[in-house]
Amino acid sequence: MRKDEAGQAPAARSRHGRRSFGGFMRIFAYQAALVLLVSAACLLLGTVEAYSALLGGLLYLLPNLYFTWRALGNRHDSSARHVLVSMYASEIGKMMLAVALFSATFLLVRPLSPFSLFGTFILLQLSGWMLQLKLFKTSS
Repeated sequence: MRKDEAGQAPAARSRHGRRSFGGFMRIFAYQAALVLLVSAACLLLGTVEAYSALLGGLLYLLPNLYFTWRALGNRHDSSARHVLVSMYASEIGKMMLAVALFSATFLLVRPLSPFSLFGTFILLQLSGWMLQLKLFKTSS
């Protein structure tokens, strides 16, 4: 006989969702500290490099925070269809936000150091992958 999915599954899903959301917020905290560290190091090269590195970090963190908040934050309806629609909508919103932020940065910020901006952005992308691997490897 199957377990009563209506009675037990939502509690298990919400517990898993809280753990995932908390884990991703921990990753974002590490990445925010990394952005500050890289920006401080770039300050030795100049102020343009420092604020470009800070902007590169924000261009990575803000869309990803939006996605995490939207996809994992508030789970009232946990049906598979709702979760899938929420994930797709969150990813589309994340991409649109990233395009808007990159466009605004390149149009409004002068002077800008592309190496610092893209270097920090790529560093955060790589650190996000590594931290997620570590998080999911240790939590299972």
